[in-house]
Amino acid sequence: MIQRFFLLLCFGAAFLSAHKLNLFLYDENGTLFIQSYFHKSAPCKNCEITIEDENGGIISKLSTNDDGKAEMNPSKNVLSVSVDGGMGHFVKEQYTLKNDTANVLPPEDTTWYKSALGLCIMAALFFILWFVKRKK
Repeated sequence: MIQRFFLLLCFGAAFLSAHKLNLFLYDENGTLFIQSYFHKSAPCKNCEITIEDENGGIISKLSTNDDGKAEMNPSKNVLSVSVDGGMGHFVKEQYTLKNDTANVLPPEDTTWYKSALGLCIMAALFFILWFVKRKK
């Protein structure tokens, strides 16, 4: 009897995450990217997104596309993003924008250094292998 109860409890708990609404936020170059999805990466299509500032004032209302994604250029650094997926599916998350794009070097400035470092590491590995094999 107790085994059946435990089995049914585990079986029921496995389906609880199927109705969980996930929210993924990141920003690049002043643009906030929003992605919302259900279990197993099923996108939250046409879900309502509300973006509020730190005082609770509504900055913007958006809707996700068919891939569950949306983007905007916010004017505030600290935001509260909420997604309403309907039928009780709701998620809300605080987010602070990262304003560190000024310190990032453009890719063309770092390509030469990365290539040279990679070649040096490969040469060092081959030298170590040659040295170990030579002693045998």
